[in-house]
Amino acid sequence: MALLFSIYPGLWLLLLPAVVPLLGLAPWTGWISFEEWDLLVAAAAMGGYARLSLSALAKGGKASQPPPIGLLAWLLSGALAVSTAAAMARGFADAGGFQFGWFQGYREPMNSLRLGKALFAALLLLPLWCNAQARDAAAASGRLVVGLSLGLLGVSLATMWERSAFTDLLNFSTDYRTTALFWEMHVGGAALDGWLALTLPVAVGALLVPSLPWRKLLLVVCVGAAAYACLTTFSRGVYLAIPIGLALTLALHVRQRSQQQPAALHGWVNAGLRGLLLASALAAGVAWMFPSSGYRGMLALLGVACVMLPLPQALRDCTPGLRLTGAAAGVLLAASSWVLADLVPRGPYLHFSAAMAMAALMLAWAQRCFGPPGRLAPAGALAAFVWLVSGMVKIAAHWGGPEALPAALVVAAAASVLLLTAVLSSKPAWPGSRPWQAMTAGGMLLAAAVVGTFLAGDYMSGRFSTSGSDLTGRLQHWQRGIAMLHGTGDWLLGRGLGRYVDNNAINALPGQRPGDYRLQPDADGNSLVLIAGTHVVGWGELLRISQRIDRPLGPVTVHAQVRAEKPANLHFEVCQKHLLYDNGCLIKQVQVPAKPGQWQALQASLVGEPWASEPGQLPKLVAFSLGTDTSGWAVAVRDLSLRDGSGRQLLTNGDFSDGMARWFFTSDRNHMPWHMKSMALHLLFDQGVLGMAAVAVLTAATLLRTTVGRARLHSLAPGLAGGIVAMLVVGLFDSLLDVPRLAFLFYFLLLAGVTLKAVPEPQRDASHRRRP
Repeated sequence: MALLFSIYPGLWLLLLPAVVPLLGLAPWTGWISFEEWDLLVAAAAMGGYARLSLSALAKGGKASQPPPIGLLAWLLSGALAVSTAAAMARGFADAGGFQFGWFQGYREPMNSLRLGKALFAALLLLPLWCNAQARDAAAASGRLVVGLSLGLLGVSLATMWERSAFTDLLNFSTDYRTTALFWEMHVGGAALDGWLALTLPVAVGALLVPSLPWRKLLLVVCVGAAAYACLTTFSRGVYLAIPIGLALTLALHVRQRSQQQPAALHGWVNAGLRGLLLASALAAGVAWMFPSSGYRGMLALLGVACVMLPLPQALRDCTPGLRLTGAAAGVLLAASSWVLADLVPRGPYLHFSAAMAMAALMLAWAQRCFGPPGRLAPAGALAAFVWLVSGMVKIAAHWGGPEALPAALVVAAAASVLLLTAVLSSKPAWPGSRPWQAMTAGGMLLAAAVVGTFLAGDYMSGRFSTSGSDLTGRLQHWQRGIAMLHGTGDWLLGRGLGRYVDNNAINALPGQRPGDYRLQPDADGNSLVLIAGTHVVGWGELLRISQRIDRPLGPVTVHAQVRAEKPANLHFEVCQKHLLYDNGCLIKQVQVPAKPGQWQALQASLVGEPWASEPGQLPKLVAFSLGTDTSGWAVAVRDLSLRDGSGRQLLTNGDFSDGMARWFFTSDRNHMPWHMKSMALHLLFDQGVLGMAAVAVLTAATLLRTTVGRARLHSLAPGLAGGIVAMLVVGLFDSLLDVPRLAFLFYFLLLAGVTLKAVPEPQRDASHRRRP
């Protein structure tokens, strides 16, 4: 990879943000201190700096001028680097001194290094970013936008896979919150929320500016997929942050355009308001139909709305006679299809699909997508619309029964009246440009999805109903965290990077201490020591030690050597599971008698319902886990073996001879002990007032530069400012910076923003003229 980055020096700007959110293999490897994305950052730095060195040699050994980073960026990044280094040193000291280990957890010294590396990785790439801007600012920002959009798309597709495999794409009532490929959410947190908040406004901001068709299509797909991912987080923080971030992005974009084309400001505002009104009208229609016709009726209505957007422009030059002919043809098609739909399997859906295909074909013809449109194309588009509206009503009645018919008919009548008004209006009812129509269709999709999410079940509304009590609990949690800071040193410099989890466990209230685990070497090899938390109230709150395994065939049996000073319970399970939520398990609980100092042989057959395999279902991951719920007592385990009915050994490193390689821990439901649950207070605890101030000043400098400063006219500025603000909103109630991958991107974008070139980029993207 380093060689590739040296040959194509701009490639890292595209590849890093695209791949980093997907490089999370800790559940398979057991690594958490070092990760795969660390290697990618190192390769980008090696390749980039090697390219600069080779360029200097090609010039006869004369050193190149350093990239223009700027005094402000040097001062801000230097202050933050000093604060982070000091916090790392204090973290090592608080953990009893630095001790290297490949597989240390959150309560050991390496956790300070795990969190500190994010900033230094961003600083390592800062000169390369400035050098890329100096070579071609438009190409550098263009590659960064594409990379962030691809990363957003990858995260969104991972979310779709997870929900398809473990629940259902359209199931918004089950208590299942997606995590994508952010293994850092194994103890809760908001890694997915923060990534979506930080990158979605960037993609939307890029969608608003003129660009190449392939990039525009990519951005539309990214934004649509990300909208679904945002909804399925079921996060109140995301539901608040994304609208705020997007509103800021849109406002900054409109201001940019108004400064470049002052006369067009009124038209843009008017077009935006009309799009908002249409999206609101669709949301009202969905709310009216959804209780009786569900998601199928909602999607059918969305299809009708998307066809209606370009139809008035196509019909404007059509004669009244052709309009009547088209309407009559549509009625005939609707009547015949209504009868035939009941005679064939899935007839209503075939009815709607045929009408949708005809509408798309006729509209494309009317808009001269292939050949002259002629006189029949607009009339054919109107016929297809009438047919399509009838198909929507048929789907609603088919799914919801006779009770759904009145609501669907009301919405169909409203849509027909709206179209008729738009066609007969002396002035265009809404803009006819394709970009506006695409943006409005996206807004309609988002509005429909939001309404459907809240009406689909009580889960999301229940989460909002408990906001008051949750905030009270969060305030108490913050107070306990702040109370662990003692003395001037803690307040100024922090307790130390990554030391919250250990300090919280030591100072936890009775009944609130989380579980723990340790690898214990002895004369006969390594053993795993499990200590249950005092908070345990059910199987969902156990601290689990897990390993990804192949899907077992037949009955599953576990063998182990165990040692217990007091009577204890051990739980074993093999579950279809991605990270936090299972989808069927084979379970066995074993009571271990007390035999101080003695190893006991244990054998248990796991029991449970056989896993049904449905045709066409996406593959599900499988994990083996063990834990104990005997609070306050340690249980040691070694020589673990797991075999299925075919005799296969399913575990790797069951004797722990390679340390904790391949082993991974999770806390499925008990998340508060692992996070400060506030980005600002996390910085205060880890790095003190000085560290929190350093991050705040760098953030403020970036926002000022991209909103009212010298870089305000840069095409990247609106999305960058919107993404940073959205992440800060999510960070009001979640730590975020305890996720190194997310912290790396956040710090890098802050540094990129504060060094953003002030010269506005050309309206047409120029990055295609150069190789990556």
